[in-house]
Amino acid sequence: MTEIQYYDILAIRPEYVSGTGDCTEIIYESGEVYIVNKNIKSVVNNMAHYYCTDLRANRHNYGKTLGIKNNVPIVLSDKYILVPYKARKPWNKRDGAYGYINLFNYVDLCKEQEDDYILMTEGIKLKLFQNLESFGKRVHLAKRLLTERR
Repeated sequence: MTEIQYYDILAIRPEYVSGTGDCTEIIYESGEVYIVNKNIKSVVNNMAHYYCTDLRANRHNYGKTLGIKNNVPIVLSDKYILVPYKARKPWNKRDGAYGYINLFNYVDLCKEQEDDYILMTEGIKLKLFQNLESFGKRVHLAKRLLTERR
């Protein structure tokens, strides 16, 4: 695969690749995983460009609506809302720790032994590096955006 299929993305998360550095892992609805040699911020910017979405306006408008300033869900279309989640512990200050899931592929949260996971469609589990309750609030806030007029 040489081109990212933005319309089919289930989740994106930052990933370290030895010899390359900070990359992005893209998980498609089919379960296929694709590694891009770009950081998460570049991939999100490209995705917003694909969907003709202004990220600054998104953050300003929806952040004001939800009463939050940081980690505002990204509304790309009526069928695509990206919810941020803490996907890893960063190695240094400039590393991205947050990944994104598509709200419409979210199923539930689960706990296995000491680890927490986000359960997505097709049985895909994503490890969560934050409190289950705080991520549940993010999902609840994102669901509020479903009824917002665009």
